Amino acid sequence: MSGNETHGPAGTLRPGGRGALAESTGAAWRPVEEDGPAEEDDATRDWDNEGGHERGHVAHHPRAAGHDPAPPPDPDALRVTGVLATALPPELGTPHEPVTYTVPGVLSRRVTREEQDAIEADAVRRRLADAGFEDVELTVSDRRLLIGHTSLAALKGGLAHEIANVLRDLGRDLVAEHDRLAAEIAELQKEEDRRAAVVLVEAEQIRFE
Repeated sequence: MSGNETHGPAGTLRPGGRGALAESTGAAWRPVEEDGPAEEDDATRDWDNEGGHERGHVAHHPRAAGHDPAPPPDPDALRVTGVLATALPPELGTPHEPVTYTVPGVLSRRVTREEQDAIEADAVRRRLADAGFEDVELTVSDRRLLIGHTSLAALKGGLAHEIANVLRDLGRDLVAEHDRLAAEIAELQKEEDRRAAVVLVEAEQIRFE
């Protein structure tokens, strides 16, 4: 018997249905459809700087066993989606591997000028140093976050989590500041509307008779 034979009543291939069995004489066989194409791998799905695909982007897809899937992240929130492995130093994994180097992270979107200034500020460097990651610097370059003076081991050891917290807090603070400014502008506009209304009433009371 060949490796492709199937036990049971002989069937005929359904025209146009690859791998599906049609009904045969004497016994009714339900069609068995083949599984669809496999999902694309991470390297194919991940976005590059220009909105295409970037090879070597190692994305993070955390899964917690026994728990419901986490809600999808806010698409507007700035975050690091993974490490661009192809841009790491070629000496990694060799006897000449440097102690520290720049690790390129892939950002979820382009940053605003305000976000870039906040990320590259001295306050962030001090925060990372206080958390035990001295000399680490964050620099924005297009859709990449360049994490200087560090290593994959340091990122795995807690630096990646701290950077995620930094971006989350910076985003929250910027949103709060925008809301505060918007409230101030709205209040100023109300005052201006009231002033204009008073002036209009007074002007309408003028009679040249």
